[in-house]
Amino acid sequence: MKKGFTLVELLAVITILGLLGLIVGLSITSSIRGVRKETSETQKNNILTAAKNWAADNIYILPDVGDSMVVSLHDLIAEGFMEADKDNQISDVENGKMLSKLSTTVTITNNNGDYEYTLDIKYGEDNVNIKAPVIVLNGSSNMTVNGTFNDPGVYAYDSEGNELGSITTRIEDQNGAVISAITTKGTYTITYTVTDVNGSSWIKRTVVVK
Repeated sequence: MKKGFTLVELLAVITILGLLGLIVGLSITSSIRGVRKETSETQKNNILTAAKNWAADNIYILPDVGDSMVVSLHDLIAEGFMEADKDNQISDVENGKMLSKLSTTVTITNNNGDYEYTLDIKYGEDNVNIKAPVIVLNGSSNMTVNGTFNDPGVYAYDSEGNELGSITTRIEDQNGAVISAITTKGTYTITYTVTDVNGSSWIKRTVVVK
């Protein structure tokens, strides 16, 4: 008579197969995460490359030595430097969240003639019209000053490249109260909004006055 597997042997085999399946599953999951992270880094580099191409095409408004400016993801998409999906959205391939087109920005800093590019990613689905005006922030999006704050303002133009001058400025203090001007110490948020027939765009700046 042929001898079959004992119950202990069957349990041992099942346990080994289970452990092998777990190891393989963890390995596959880790590999998928690794690929997503690598692809996400490539996506971020693509945004930075798009900003550099934008700067090359808009060299006449780039900041002077020691100064900065901020361009949004919306600007890069609107001017054809970044590709979006059919709904003009871009999702982070690592976590699947939508990148905010207006709040995701690249800061361009002129460091003694060398331009440095810093990406700041924010999430949130924007429904802004891709043909809405482009609005570029002169100076940094986060400024700390001692004493008087001089607003460097923004530069705005429509989808045809025509400069727009009708820019609305809204200033809020740290309590969310709307004020007319920054005159005392504190933390403030300035929202610049520009509107034309194709829609509205906005960009924000945080100012700390010491």
